[in-house]
Order: sequence, then structure tokens, then C-alpha cells
Amino acid sequence: MKSCILPLLFVTLAGWTVPALAQTSGDVTPPPGGSIITSDELRADQVSHTATFSGNVLAVGNNFTLRCQEMVVNFTKDGKVDHITAKGDVVIEQPGRISHCGQAEYFHEDDKFVLTDQPSILDNKNKIEAPKITIYRTSQQMITEGRTKTTLGNGVGTAAAPAKNPQ
Repeated sequence: MKSCILPLLFVTLAGWTVPALAQTSGDVTPPPGGSIITSDELRADQVSHTATFSGNVLAVGNNFTLRCQEMVVNFTKDGKVDHITAKGDVVIEQPGRISHCGQAEYFHEDDKFVLTDQPSILDNKNKIEAPKITIYRTSQQMITEGRTKTTLGNGVGTAAAPAKNPQ
């Protein structure tokens, strides 16, 4: 069964690209417009239209890197990515941006990411933390839910310079 689903899996994941995420990791270079996923284990189920990647998951696309402990990809009946759930120490790297959370979900229909379980986004020198962060890719909008902490500019992501001793 694994050999039947894998070609379909990689063809459909090729459409799962996230513009503006990080440089490729190590020697893993995805095909143009595609993604490469490595993990300790893969369980694919054609009946339920799911693929579960477990253990040291690394998903690399042309403009992003996603790391987590488990990633479940749900497909539509015609083999397209519908919903993705990444769990366990999720890190999403993009040029100038890094996101951390316990769980990240992607919903194809709304082209949105929902970050939960202590999410934080470090974007250049600005940082956002909230119980839930929703990012709408198409409209470039972000909505936080719950008490939100926003740190702007100086000091975030860089070491502070020591104070000079006036003499």
C-alpha cells in the first residue's frame, strides 16, 4: 500500500507551498513549487485519505522549513491537500520570520494557518505572543485571540549592548 500512495502523496504535496517561509535546510532541496518531507515514520491510508509523518518531521518547501514531532496531512478525495496539523515543538522558519508553537494547522479552503499552544512569532525585530494566532495568507492579515503581547523594535532577537560607564 505504501508504494501506491507515495507517488500520489508527493504529487499532491507539491501543491502545498507557503510563500515567504525559510531557506532550505541542509542538502534538502525541493523541486520548484514542491515540498520534501522527511520523518522517522510514515503511515499512509488511502481509505481515510491521510498521511501521518512521525518523529523528527522536517518539511522543506521552496520558501519555508517546518519542524515538528508529528504532522498529519488530510487529502480530498481527488488527492489534493485539504488540512494539515503539525504538533509537538512546531517551528516554522521563513526569511526574516520564525514561529514557534505547540500546534499549527493549515486549512486549504480558507488559506489560513492557526497557531495554538503558546504561539509566538518573531518577525524581524517584532514579536507577537497570544493564546491563538490566525494568519490569512491570501489577504496578509493576522488575528490574535486572548491576551496578546506585542514587542516592537529594539532588543527583540538581538543581544542588548552593555551600558557604557560614564567617566
